[in-house]
Amino acid sequence: MKAPISVAGVHKHFGNIHVLRGLDFTTREGEGTVLLGANGCGKSTLMRCLIGLERVDAGTLKVAGTPIDKARGRLLRKTRSRVGMVFQRFNLVNNVSVFQNVLYGALGRHPLGLLRVAKPLAPRSERDRAMHCLARVGLADKANQRADTLSGGQQQRVAIARLLMQDPEIVLADEPIASLDPRAGREVMELLWEVVRERGMTVLCTLHQLDIALEYGDHILGMKAGTIQVDAPARELTADQLQSLYQGAVRVDGQQPVTRSEHETAAPLSAATYSSNREGAPA
Repeated sequence: MKAPISVAGVHKHFGNIHVLRGLDFTTREGEGTVLLGANGCGKSTLMRCLIGLERVDAGTLKVAGTPIDKARGRLLRKTRSRVGMVFQRFNLVNNVSVFQNVLYGALGRHPLGLLRVAKPLAPRSERDRAMHCLARVGLADKANQRADTLSGGQQQRVAIARLLMQDPEIVLADEPIASLDPRAGREVMELLWEVVRERGMTVLCTLHQLDIALEYGDHILGMKAGTIQVDAPARELTADQLQSLYQGAVRVDGQQPVTRSEHETAAPLSAATYSSNREGAPA
């Protein structure tokens, strides 16, 4: 059985900064893997490499069986259609309806793109499916509201409904609860894990909350200064053991760690970067 995500001997530099330093790991089908690590340790660069936004300097990186670091054009687009994203900042289209935002999840299935997922032109089957996805996340009654009228927790639920509409094999979630208060964050995490379990999806999710990582993750990957320091089942780990990921020399640039409130070392993945091949700073 092929691993949904397979990383072997991966290195990545930005100028003189060695960001990814020989990473090796695999994920298992249907498993929820949580990626932990301090700001500046290389997590965001790894996530960008996994969706082909950055090219690695050495090593191999396969996603859904495709060497993503070598994929171009149609093959890259096809592979990305099999990978769903949940972003930290929701990345909804604010000035259209919740229903339309969910319909956008079907873009990868239609060669005509927006023409086939615009609400007036979308096939009945896709419109019915969008309503089913909204019902699954408890927001069917909000279908006709503008996305920007919803609370943060509701907006992330819409993003999960859009993910369900896409129906990917693999989900990459970039700190999906970082912009939410603790209660809303836990509710969103519970919902996300429920729906991916129902569909048998494989998840790689970056988090900072150690308690939530251990509660929801099947497997934990811990990064520190561009290397994998922890690669173990969550049931074998404790929060105290994981604290070492945030102590000492944790950043790839050698700077002293700072708190998230003082400095954001890298912009989180966004819908804009997901659809481009823009170079980014190490993170």
